[in-house]
Amino acid sequence: MGLKFKYIAIFEFFIIAILLVFLIYALKSFNPQNQKESTSGLLSPRIYSGLLKPESFMIVNFAELKEKIQSYVTKNNLNVSVYVENFRNGAYMGINEKNGFFPASLIKLPVAILITKKIEDGKLSFDTMLEIEDSDRTSSYGELYKTEEKQLPVRILLEKMMKESDNTAFRVLLHEVDVEDFQLVLDYYNIEVNADFQDGETAKHPNLLSPKAMSTLFSSLYFSTVLEPDNSEYLLSLLSDSAFNVGQAANIPNHITIAHKFGETHYGDFRYFHDCGIIYINESRVFYCIMTKDLDEKQATEAIGSIVNEIYNYVKNTRAKLDKYKYKDED
Repeated sequence: MGLKFKYIAIFEFFIIAILLVFLIYALKSFNPQNQKESTSGLLSPRIYSGLLKPESFMIVNFAELKEKIQSYVTKNNLNVSVYVENFRNGAYMGINEKNGFFPASLIKLPVAILITKKIEDGKLSFDTMLEIEDSDRTSSYGELYKTEEKQLPVRILLEKMMKESDNTAFRVLLHEVDVEDFQLVLDYYNIEVNADFQDGETAKHPNLLSPKAMSTLFSSLYFSTVLEPDNSEYLLSLLSDSAFNVGQAANIPNHITIAHKFGETHYGDFRYFHDCGIIYINESRVFYCIMTKDLDEKQATEAIGSIVNEIYNYVKNTRAKLDKYKYKDED
C-alpha cells in the first residue's frame, strides 16, 4: 500500500511541476507594454485583433470598373447613377452618385430599422399582432392586400416588406413609426427625404435620395451601428432573400450572396427602378447602388443586371490578380 501511495505522490509531483512551468512561461510572456501597444497603436484595431490580416492587398482601385460602367451607360444613353464601395476599407467609385431620385421602396429600409429598434426597446416584439385596416390594403405592390387576415405579427409584416417590398405591409408598419423618430433616423443617415408621408408612400420631396446616401444605410446594418448584431444580421438575411433576383439578372453564380433592396414606382410622368445591396464574394464585401429613371422594368432590370455583373467580375478578377501577386514568393 505504501509503495502505491509513493507512486501517486511522484505522479502528482510531476503534474504540479508541469503546471508550474506553464505558469512561469505565461507570466514571462505577458508584457503590459505589449498589451498597451496592441490596443493603442497607430494601426487599425482590426490588425491587432486579427480581424484584418496585414499585407491583405484589399481592393482600393476602381478606376477600370468606373470606365467600363461609364462606357456602358453612355453607349446605351441611360439615365442611371451608380455608387460602389468596398466596405472593408472604404475605397469607392461613383457615376453621378449624388444625384437625387425618387426613393421608391428603398425608403422601407429605414422603416424596418426603426421597427426593429422599437423591438429592442421593448415597445414591440416580433410576435406583436398589428391590425390591418382597410385603408392599408393596396395592390400597388405585393400580394398581402388579398389576405383575409385582420391582423398579422410584426415578423411576418417585416418579412413581406423586406423580401417582397409589399406596400400593404409597409403601410401597416408605418402606423408604428413616430414621424419625429423617423426624421431623426433619416437625418442620422443624411437622407434628405421628408418623413411626413402622403398616402403612406409618397414623400413631399421625392428627388432627394441618392446612391451615395444609400451606402450609409447598408453600412449601418453591416457594421451594426444602430441595431444589435443579431437584428442587423436578421434584416440583412431578409434582404438576401429578395423577390427580385438580382443575381440571376446579373448572371452571377447562385452561391454568391447578395443582400439587397429594390424599389420600383411611378411618380408623375417618371418611372424609377433602383437596386442597392452588398455582394459577398469570399472575403470581399462590396456595396453597390444603382438608380434608374425613365426605363421600363425590362430595360431597368437589364441595365442593373449588366452593371452588377461588371462589379462582380471586376472584384473577382482583381482579387485573383492581387492574390497571385501576394503569394508568388511562396510558390
